[in-house]
Amino acid sequence: MKNTPKEYRQWLVELKKNINQSTLQTSLKVNQNMLVLYWYIGRQIVQKIDKEKWGAKIITQLSIDLQKGFPDLLGFSMRNLLYMKQFAEAYPEFLITQQLAAQLKQSNKKAEKKQVANKVKVSKNNNSVSTISTENLITQQAAAQFNNIQWFFSNEELASIPWGHHIYLLDKITDVTERSWYIHKTIENNWSRAVLRYQIDTDLYQRQVKAKKSTNFHLTLPKTQSDLANQILKDPYKFGFLQLGEEITEFELELQIIRHIEEFLIELGAGFAFVGRQVALRVGRKNRKIDLLFYHLLLHSFIVIDLKMDEFEWEDTGQMNGYLNVINKKFRQSTDNPTIGIILCGAKDNIDVDYALQNINHPIGVSEYQYIKSLPALLKEKLPTPKQLKDEVKKIVNKRIKQ
Repeated sequence: MKNTPKEYRQWLVELKKNINQSTLQTSLKVNQNMLVLYWYIGRQIVQKIDKEKWGAKIITQLSIDLQKGFPDLLGFSMRNLLYMKQFAEAYPEFLITQQLAAQLKQSNKKAEKKQVANKVKVSKNNNSVSTISTENLITQQAAAQFNNIQWFFSNEELASIPWGHHIYLLDKITDVTERSWYIHKTIENNWSRAVLRYQIDTDLYQRQVKAKKSTNFHLTLPKTQSDLANQILKDPYKFGFLQLGEEITEFELELQIIRHIEEFLIELGAGFAFVGRQVALRVGRKNRKIDLLFYHLLLHSFIVIDLKMDEFEWEDTGQMNGYLNVINKKFRQSTDNPTIGIILCGAKDNIDVDYALQNINHPIGVSEYQYIKSLPALLKEKLPTPKQLKDEVKKIVNKRIKQ
């Protein structure tokens, strides 16, 4: 560390004072208070290392001194201090001063007025105009006071998820827009850290936001309904909880999904309520059955899911179109929006799907799905057991030690 011990000691005294002040605050939630403190410490570390060139060794010494100074407080390990630094670097305006907060609120109001004006121009034929207020993102109440300066949250969403969630996001997601999307979805759906990890590990953002989707929603639904339907659709769907052989049938796939209905609902996303499987439809003299029927609580519409083991074919849309006709006539109530069909297939050609959906009046989306293919029995027999692998590793290690 280039700086003198005196300078470090002076800074440590000031830092401890502000930590004490932060831990005494009772107006904030415990999680928010922790995030405020961690951001402040991280910001201080950034200031000393990057701007005042104290060197990275300061983190090791700081960890020792803070753990000694606050033996009852957890979280001052060197690893966690590095995350605090990373957190402050990722969100340099997590907290802002009162003057900047006032300026942002003013600019937000002007932006919202402009947004409303633009929406009114576009939506002359639409009775409803919806906007998202940004003023509530900046807290009215001061979040903290450091060195006699009041600080406010610039975006309260950042302070609404636990520290463990932030750590995982910082480790896995570098794109700011993508990270913000996961934060918003975590709050919206109340994801645990395990669920968040699952969604990130299965590339939910890419599948739900970035992927080009094969639908006719924009042609068959009002814009607000179309946008929401497009948001809930994923491509591909990843059924990592299924382990199926090569000769699996559509009926067996359906049974496996029902056995894992909880995991299936997590993969479908928030809002899906299970209605039934093999739902019988009496059509004239024929009996037909829908693979899976759901009701979506946000779309206020029934969702028909048709499972196809093979590649998408044009006749699949005709079959789905018939299902939607019957559901709309026999199940749909006056308060429900049009029923939506989702065809899940083993593979698809987007151009082929686009042609198949042309001139179809019902909303239909087509997505691929992926699952874990189980190993053939003969191959399983040839694979070593975990114990055999462990013993083999030991042999290799011992051999190298002797060398």
